[in-house]
Amino acid sequence: MENSPISYSFFIGIDLSKTYFDVTIINASGKKISYKRFDNKSEGYFSFLTWVGKFTNNCNSLLFCMEHTGIYGRAIQHFLQDHHQPLWIESGLQIKRSLGIQRGKNDKIDSYRIAIYAQEKCSKVQITPDYDTNIEQMHDLLTARNRLLTAYNALRTAQEEIKNFDDTSYQTIKEVQKQALDGLIASIKTTEHEIDKLLKKNIDWQKNVDLITSIKGLGKITALWLLIYTRNFDPKFNARKIAAFVGIAPYEIGSGTSVNGGTHVSKFAHISLKSILHTAAMSAIRFNEPIKKYHQRKKAEGKKGLVVMNNIKNKLVHQLVAVVRSQKPFDPQFRHPKMAA
Repeated sequence: MENSPISYSFFIGIDLSKTYFDVTIINASGKKISYKRFDNKSEGYFSFLTWVGKFTNNCNSLLFCMEHTGIYGRAIQHFLQDHHQPLWIESGLQIKRSLGIQRGKNDKIDSYRIAIYAQEKCSKVQITPDYDTNIEQMHDLLTARNRLLTAYNALRTAQEEIKNFDDTSYQTIKEVQKQALDGLIASIKTTEHEIDKLLKKNIDWQKNVDLITSIKGLGKITALWLLIYTRNFDPKFNARKIAAFVGIAPYEIGSGTSVNGGTHVSKFAHISLKSILHTAAMSAIRFNEPIKKYHQRKKAEGKKGLVVMNNIKNKLVHQLVAVVRSQKPFDPQFRHPKMAA
């Protein structure tokens, strides 16, 4: 759904939880029209839309706004977008910080504050793109794979730690955990098989993943996580925006002549993606020749390790965006015509 230049007459703030959601309607002047709570299930969604129509006189210039709440908000997002309602899904932190100092909190108040946020920021509204069930399914599969790996590593690590101190207990634990560990390995393989099946169904995805993995250090799972959050590398996600989202883009901290904090990355970042890119950077240092040479050069210059690692993550992001945009595999010998000799 594209951003619309229309002037909204009513703003509907939605505060979601697992079993219900609270809704407040305000008009363009910020006046509260009505509030109600609904069940977070199909029947509640229909009642909700009927109720909104009643208090807005079935007005067409509505803006629905809610926070990112993961799986809890997926069904209502589908419902509203299937009914062609403009929906703005915004970061909860963004909403909270934009409202200044607030006292008190409950679901009813939160729905009102979300509505106020939509009303005050409507000139900068970013209508959430229509959902893609394939992207959602891939996200769920990758998340399931992470959980399985975490469970496997937790059991295996604890088991191996006993080995050097008590062999009798080690053998016992090894035996009692064997079925669980074997089951986890089988589940991981099954999950990866489903990931591959879904990837093959989406030819554009497969092509971009193949291009990205031509960069040594970037694997299929890393490519898929980035693909999900950029909606298959939508043109609006340039390298700088991806770097900012992941938390590896440097920002200057300074003011006047007395504040000079240097250049640092922001703490507002997607931590899991940043961690994945860190692992990719470690691999690139070993196998990606241009990255390897860069790392050696910067270390020889005495640059701090974390600074160099962050620069390498940035280079990987720029490389992967370049191959996706050009639709050409990575060439370690490539030199841009305008590059200095």
